[in-house]
Amino acid sequence: MIKNIYTLLLLFSLLSSNVFAQELEHKPRKSDTGLATYTMEDGTYVKVTYGRPKMKSDFDTKFGVSVPWRKLWRFGDDDATEITVTEKVTLAGQPLEAGTYSLYAIPDTAEWTLIVNKAVGQWGTFKYDQSKDVFRVKLPSLNSFKIFKKFSIFLQEDPEGCNLVAIWQRVSIVAPIRKEEESE
Repeated sequence: MIKNIYTLLLLFSLLSSNVFAQELEHKPRKSDTGLATYTMEDGTYVKVTYGRPKMKSDFDTKFGVSVPWRKLWRFGDDDATEITVTEKVTLAGQPLEAGTYSLYAIPDTAEWTLIVNKAVGQWGTFKYDQSKDVFRVKLPSLNSFKIFKKFSIFLQEDPEGCNLVAIWQRVSIVAPIRKEEESE
């Protein structure tokens, strides 16, 4: 009888520890997930998936405080932002092969550094590996008259392709995405 009780207790502890371990793996997201998609005239598809941190009030300052100037930022919240392109394109004038990449940024008051990295499925910047950068490009920091309380990424239509527009608070950057022309 005592042997059966010990067996049941052991079995219960093993099963419950497995359940608790699974619960620890799935942390709740702090932010909503954003998705921006665009299909160019030639069928090239662009998709950006990102976390959307938000301001608590109109006076809440994120840049320079919780998102420090001149420091690596995951370009959103929770998981690192990812961009997928189905054909070779240029992003901010830099060639980018078809595939999925992580996007990071180093924000500053006058210009940002946008970073395209080969490692995907990253949480934040903890495992960021600079050796996997595809390229880094400087983009001017633009001011907006409107306050965007949630970090937002748009893929804005353009006659030559589209523009990746990232905006939060009163700060934005624009990175043109163009179809890579075949060289003859």
